[in-house]
Amino acid sequence: MDRTIAFIGVGIMGIGIVNNLKKTGAKLRLYARNKEKILSLSDSRTEVFDKPSDAVLGAEFIILCLTDDDSIRKEFYGGGILENAKGIILDFGTTSPELTSELNQVCKENGLCFIDSPMSGSKNAARDGQLLFMVGTDSKNCLDSCKFFYDVISKKLILCGASGQGQLAKIALNMIQAGILQSYMEGFILAKKSGVEFSILQEIISESAAKSGISDFKLNTISKRDFSPNFSLKNMNKDLNHALKLAMKLNASLPLSNVLKSVYDDGMNCGFGEEDFSTLMKVNEQRNGL
Repeated sequence: MDRTIAFIGVGIMGIGIVNNLKKTGAKLRLYARNKEKILSLSDSRTEVFDKPSDAVLGAEFIILCLTDDDSIRKEFYGGGILENAKGIILDFGTTSPELTSELNQVCKENGLCFIDSPMSGSKNAARDGQLLFMVGTDSKNCLDSCKFFYDVISKKLILCGASGQGQLAKIALNMIQAGILQSYMEGFILAKKSGVEFSILQEIISESAAKSGISDFKLNTISKRDFSPNFSLKNMNKDLNHALKLAMKLNASLPLSNVLKSVYDDGMNCGFGEEDFSTLMKVNEQRNGL
């Protein structure tokens, strides 16, 4: 029997993922809020739909790739996904712990399997099938049945534990990445005010213990003043909000991240939300009169 995958929310990341899902030979049923942007993905085994409720009909696997809690609630409940879903539902976005718990419970009540499976990686990683997935599930059997498509879209899948643990791990990861980038930005601000060229400090970082995946990817685009989104400031701001809310609930002291939030607030207030989160460079420059 043909496998059928519904993909709800084909955006910047989704396009690359869908192109790799085609390699599985599965039938694909796609939905995006702007249908025109994904019509080029259509072929004999890939169909684009006007409504999420239609896209999920007959699908064994339903992938949600939506940006925030409000979008998921709108499509999952109001868009008819829950009403028409069968099989396994996977959440590829970064969702609040509260909504993740709710989705897992609702799916159980309706005879569905739920897997929280947030991803990490750029649109280039999505294109190349090199995403990292952090997974939480109460059913190892459900996860095993998804292996055929994880194999073509990911470089690694890390099972974090029961349902919800994938999202908790992803929230911690994004908080770390947000802080790492800010530390680089402050270093470059200090260097610039001291008369040290951007390219010189960038080379030093690349040859020192300060080198990281963030520096390898983001510093090159910042040096070109290219802030086109791979992962937007608004989404990183959303995930930082999740982290700080969780920290408050757990009574965890996170002094660096609490201070960092004001930098993100400045970026959002400046209208940089749709740009890549590396636009923090511009925020820090403005704060320093540069």
